[in-house]
Amino acid sequence: MGIGIRATGSFLPERVVTNQELEAVVDTTDAWIVARTGIRERRRADDGTVSSDLGAAAGRRALTRAGLRSEQVDGLIVATSSPDYVQPATACSLQTKLGLGPVPSFDVSAVCTGFIYALVSGTGLMHTFPQYERMLVVGCEVYSRILDYRDRTTCVFFGDGAGAVVLEHVPDGYGVLGTHLMADGTQLDVVGIPAGGAVEPVTADGVDVGRHRFRMDGPRVWDFATHALPAVVKEALAAADLSVEDIDHLITHQANARLIEAVGAALGVPSHKVPLTVDRYGNTAAASVPITLDEAVTAGRVRRGDIVVLASVGGGMTAGAVVLRWY
Repeated sequence: MGIGIRATGSFLPERVVTNQELEAVVDTTDAWIVARTGIRERRRADDGTVSSDLGAAAGRRALTRAGLRSEQVDGLIVATSSPDYVQPATACSLQTKLGLGPVPSFDVSAVCTGFIYALVSGTGLMHTFPQYERMLVVGCEVYSRILDYRDRTTCVFFGDGAGAVVLEHVPDGYGVLGTHLMADGTQLDVVGIPAGGAVEPVTADGVDVGRHRFRMDGPRVWDFATHALPAVVKEALAAADLSVEDIDHLITHQANARLIEAVGAALGVPSHKVPLTVDRYGNTAAASVPITLDEAVTAGRVRRGDIVVLASVGGGMTAGAVVLRWY
């Protein structure tokens, strides 16, 4: 038996934040944002709403579509880079909100690549240990809490949201066919939050200058992503004994529309095979791949037998891809 995605779900907060709204708080313009990122709006969670709240909503939708009760889930893996707490794991909060019971629940930290790492981790557990028949994998983010709204190089990109998938056994020849994960820790400084960990505890002086907020070196992200994304996709396809020409849907991390276009062009995948949600939701980090997948699935674009490639890059720097034959 293979391991495949039985059902998907996603959740976006109702509040829409337009580029025009950001013009009032940071030195930017709608024309600048659209030209360089393709983003026109993003969603923002209400005050008091945290990543596990969005993840629970997405998870419930995925379970409902799979026809499953919470007690039928054997494990939960959460990908987030805007966790409810530094510790304990956001997965433990989400486990309680979903009523899953005492099943293994843990976070995966690979920033925007987190969902890909989590999906591979869940697949591996199910292949190795027979007691794990169904896994819930969730990507959930509330980046609006960690952004510095004085920094136009970051705050215009990100939005809040969550996506989820249910992993189950599927007939041979379907499900996950190949994967490839990588990391380059020599580029640790490209993306991240400087203060808040053991290296640099939060101080009043640090808060004054935004050291507890998200930072990103955009040009270095672009350089890494435009090389790493095509590379991991090709490696995952090779592991599945497939080629780029076999791809029916390339669902990438929704960092920037221009970046996604560049990666599609580098691989030779036509734009109609590369869904976009970044224009409406912004960069939802670890949630962006499952949100975009869910939108494609619910629209009826993804059909049984289609080759679906999920791929992402993130801080660390990290990258990964998963190739599936859809069931």
